[in-house]
Amino acid sequence: MPPTGLFPRLAPRSTSSAAEKKLWRALVKHLPEGWTAWHSMRVRAPRGRDGEADFVFAVPGRGAFVLEVKGGQVEVRDGRWLQDGRELHASPRDQAFEYITVLKRQIADRHPLLAQPFIAVATAFPDTEWDTPPTNGDLVGTVLGEQDLAFLRDALLALADRLFNARPPPEGPWIEALHELWGESWVPELSLGSRTRLSEARRVELDATQIESIHAVDANLRMFVSGPPGTGKTLLAVEVARRWASRGRKPVLLCFTRALAADLRAGGHDAWTARELAAEVLARAGVVLEGGAPSTDWSAQTWHDVPQRALEALPRSPLAYDAVVVDEAQDFAADDWAFVRAIAGAGPLWAFGDEGQGFWADRREVPADVRPFVYTLGTRYRCPAALAAFADRYRTGTAPAAAAAPFDELRVVVAPADGLAEACGREIAALTRGGVRADQIALLSLAGQTKTTLGAAARIGELAAVRADDPAAAESLVTETFLRFKGLERPWVLVTELGLASTSYDVRMHIALTRATVGCIVVATADEVASDPRLAALVRSDEPRSPAER
Repeated sequence: MPPTGLFPRLAPRSTSSAAEKKLWRALVKHLPEGWTAWHSMRVRAPRGRDGEADFVFAVPGRGAFVLEVKGGQVEVRDGRWLQDGRELHASPRDQAFEYITVLKRQIADRHPLLAQPFIAVATAFPDTEWDTPPTNGDLVGTVLGEQDLAFLRDALLALADRLFNARPPPEGPWIEALHELWGESWVPELSLGSRTRLSEARRVELDATQIESIHAVDANLRMFVSGPPGTGKTLLAVEVARRWASRGRKPVLLCFTRALAADLRAGGHDAWTARELAAEVLARAGVVLEGGAPSTDWSAQTWHDVPQRALEALPRSPLAYDAVVVDEAQDFAADDWAFVRAIAGAGPLWAFGDEGQGFWADRREVPADVRPFVYTLGTRYRCPAALAAFADRYRTGTAPAAAAAPFDELRVVVAPADGLAEACGREIAALTRGGVRADQIALLSLAGQTKTTLGAAARIGELAAVRADDPAAAESLVTETFLRFKGLERPWVLVTELGLASTSYDVRMHIALTRATVGCIVVATADEVASDPRLAALVRSDEPRSPAER
């Protein structure tokens, strides 16, 4: 079956064109049933010249058309096209016709036996309204304006009638061919080719709500930014720190997990876990702990005491920071907050977190003095919508709904109790055969540090593995516990050792599932699946293959 619907599905491709975003939002509601539309489809000519269409539409049984989008107020004066009073270098259709030539060549090169579909050209002016459309001969019947957006479905159907008229329908899988071109050009950047949302070149563009909260940086010294998994909290935290630095401040990014701190530092940010920074204060002050043993060997009790001891040492070993950004705020203990407040002093202190993901019962609420203002983010960027909705069944305070039907973004694999490692190895091998790289996969255990076997394994199947805070993590398969992976993500996540979750099973599962940006595979024993009816409903006895093999 050819793909249908709007692509990308969750948000438009990164673009500076507000008009393209406006049209994408209208298409979310009004794309005709059975149609396919792709935003920003790029193709490359043999001699290296790139072509890009703002939108390409496939109308089943009729053909395709390229829609060139021009924002602002568009008009014609003295035969010249103007956009917000400035002359356009070419007419609104010229670029589209050049693009079609390259597009057809690409289709022919990849599928020489495929009959070429008829490809028409249309134009949209999403910011310009009119009663009488342009009279230019090449535009008659091919232009959409702002007045059409509220009734876009009907306008598109009428446009297709005018564009294709009585032309015979194309034959063969031409829609699949178009989707293949779009996928190779763009999908890898959103999924398998993406290492982390903190990569500047691939990060998701901040939406209007997030931008609004950033504008408040200078207005509020204390702010708590809340949002469920995948709403871009870490991305926004980094952006706030960057903006403070651009204003002459010296900010520090604090989080709870070492792996996230290491990931942020790899991106060039001054980032620490709160307790690692506290240990640094003690080292500068000459305080020796556990007889000078390396911090990696310190006991849990020593790490518990570090923030309070650092607070006492801070006057003789001060830090140079004058602004603090806290990520994973729901995981900070009372002593952590006391240390954070001392660092911030009278300067800005912004916290980002999700109290619904708090693991420790006594740490889930961010202190009242840190949250005089609360800003809530709602739009999710990380997980596919179906996976995010399923993960919400485990969210604290959310009652399980009716059993979910199986869906492509999550698969449950039932394995023997003594065969979890082998089953995980087979699933990872299937992913890599499907083109997924090792650095795009994480295996997460629901167990704690002292109980896990697979979450600390140095090898899964044929692949070597490292922990999330290992310097080689950016190029490797990661094996980790759910808790140490908080704040991070991978395109593909395997979740296993469910039976070792001695407490807070729902919280652990919610955290693990929401680390995936493309898909998730739960590898569990029959008893583990039977004890969780939400998972049991997803077992596909008739389809043993991995999603990567489908």
